[in-house]
Amino acid sequence: MVHWRQGIWYAAATGEGRGTMNTTTIRFLKAGMAYLLLGGFLGVLLSVPVTRDALYASHPGARWGVAHAHIVLAGFVMMVIFGIAYHILPRFAGKPLHSEGWAAAHFWLATPATAAMAIGFTHAFVAPLLWAGGVAQFAGIVLGVVNLWWTIR
Repeated sequence: MVHWRQGIWYAAATGEGRGTMNTTTIRFLKAGMAYLLLGGFLGVLLSVPVTRDALYASHPGARWGVAHAHIVLAGFVMMVIFGIAYHILPRFAGKPLHSEGWAAAHFWLATPATAAMAIGFTHAFVAPLLWAGGVAQFAGIVLGVVNLWWTIR
């Protein structure tokens, strides 16, 4: 195992330190990759005229482009950033994460919230999912930022 003072670059170059990611970090990274696949697939469907027209015809008023953007940005980008931050920032600070429980709660708020928002953007009759997803997503962001802030202060 590599001590944090030896540096993450040494660990990356030698392969030492593998298996040191905690469950929450791995969950954030895997969920982010899953959302990237989903967002990429939706992006392909929206780029092909036949499938794009079929999507819009099947759900009038749906905001597929906005759903795609939220899946990729909130689902992939934010999940991966928080996953990496939960792994790296405590090591940079030289102390443990303020609260592993808060990080886990953040994950369980953010993951379904992103899906709820995407569904809410594409199906008008479940607009409350969009609202609830937005609130839950923001609550998760606040929880994550406060947790990381208290870790590095």
